[in-house]
Amino acid sequence: MTSTTAKSIRHRAAERFAASPSPVRARARVGWLLRVNRTFSTHSRHRSLNGFAQDFAPDQRIAPSTLSRWETGKVTIPHWVPACYEATLGLPSMLLSAAADTSYRYHTQPSALIPNWAQHRRRPTLGPVLDQLVDRAVGDDMMTAGAWDRLSELIARRPQLVLSPATTWSRLTERLLTELSIADGVQWMVRAESYHRLIAHPNGQQPAIFTATAAADDSSAQSMIGHLSVFTASSHPAASTSVIRHVTDPATIRTFYGALLTSVKKLRYGHFSRTQVRSLLPVLLELLTGNQEEAGLAARMFAALPSDLRAQLPRRIRTATGLAAAATADESVIQLCDSVLSTAAGEDPLPPDPILPVLVHEMLADPVFDVRLCAMFLLYASPYRPHLARALATELLTLLRRRTDQLRTLRILESLRVLGGPSQRALAERLLLARDMPAEIHDMAAYTLGHIGGRSTVTFYHTAFSRYSGHWVRTSAARDASVLDRLVYASGIHHNDGLLRRAATEQTLPANVRTAAAWWLRLPPHLRYSATL
Repeated sequence: MTSTTAKSIRHRAAERFAASPSPVRARARVGWLLRVNRTFSTHSRHRSLNGFAQDFAPDQRIAPSTLSRWETGKVTIPHWVPACYEATLGLPSMLLSAAADTSYRYHTQPSALIPNWAQHRRRPTLGPVLDQLVDRAVGDDMMTAGAWDRLSELIARRPQLVLSPATTWSRLTERLLTELSIADGVQWMVRAESYHRLIAHPNGQQPAIFTATAAADDSSAQSMIGHLSVFTASSHPAASTSVIRHVTDPATIRTFYGALLTSVKKLRYGHFSRTQVRSLLPVLLELLTGNQEEAGLAARMFAALPSDLRAQLPRRIRTATGLAAAATADESVIQLCDSVLSTAAGEDPLPPDPILPVLVHEMLADPVFDVRLCAMFLLYASPYRPHLARALATELLTLLRRRTDQLRTLRILESLRVLGGPSQRALAERLLLARDMPAEIHDMAAYTLGHIGGRSTVTFYHTAFSRYSGHWVRTSAARDASVLDRLVYASGIHHNDGLLRRAATEQTLPANVRTAAAWWLRLPPHLRYSATL
């Protein structure tokens, strides 16, 4: 088979996947994650379905044909399966489970998720286990990601559950949302899913909505985008009201962006009233005339409007919403994936992977950040991660030398925030301190430092902070204030309290930077450390 023919086959396979119904795509994504981790197993017998089936849940005797149907997304994958893959393959606990939950949560109707939890094959849990977890969560004890996952699962599977006193719900959601705002990687994914379960609970939803609303209104916190995103799991009118308010009358640019992202899903699921939908239109019309990022997001939201309302729009608007159509992976993405597959395979040939280009395309090109993030997390949990990070860094350097395609350059840096390791962190550090880079590159480089792999030295943080605080004193430029804000966030995530104390007390710094640093320093130690577990 010629390389041209092989590429054509991959293009067609990717197009079929993109055109398939949303529930099928959601299953196929998770099945792909299971399959690629199995086929890259360090145990050669696990690379065949027959060999893997012998070690997989031996007490349940799962047939190879069942594994095949799960891995190809042809049937629903029970919720317990990713954890069993982790155990059988010797992968880090919750790596696949968290990525699967995150993908299902975004690409599946919220009401369709709860029945899947009933497919656990665990021993019945006695009441005291729930009580013990609740006591830990509302006290000063450490709460790991696994503890939050178990607690929220137990609550979600008991829709009639009543917690006493009633303030227990608020204490649970306040702690969980705080940990969510300062967690990273798997720890973040698990806590996000846990909060979505609480906000969808009949008795827990109102306290969870109130907690998230108050947090989004708190301008001292740095994760207001995340605070608003939890509203996607709730169809309660109060959740919709809060989201609409932050679109039409936002407290900050962050709450505005977070509310827009949340509105994409709430429009799709019909959570907004007709009046609320109409209130979005002037904002979307303005965004449609903005930059490429804003126009793409607005077009996607226009496409999600009710069909009768969309038909009333002027023809030029309906034409513009064609931007929202999901394009398939272009030649540059196919070449990038070919490079990754070749590097990952080593001497052993790999079969074609039609889903990898779809995920990479979503990660680099989709106008909706949440879609990009879901793709990043699936790739993060796959064996392709280090190979993809290196390939992206190589392309990034090429784009920077040529000074072309700034949007793709920024998207690659954004992706490395999740996929990158220590060597890519070193690249981000160099870009942040490079004097000949555009302001947007400096800002995105600072943005990556909070979550990219590895650790920056205290000396680096103080050097970068001194440079941009000096710029701010001389120019009062918003771009310098943004970089300082990013550096405070990264310092908080990495417990660099020395820089946080400096930022909180330097009166020449922007007020929001000083406020954010003080917010980190006020966090109770048990919350800051629990978020890392």
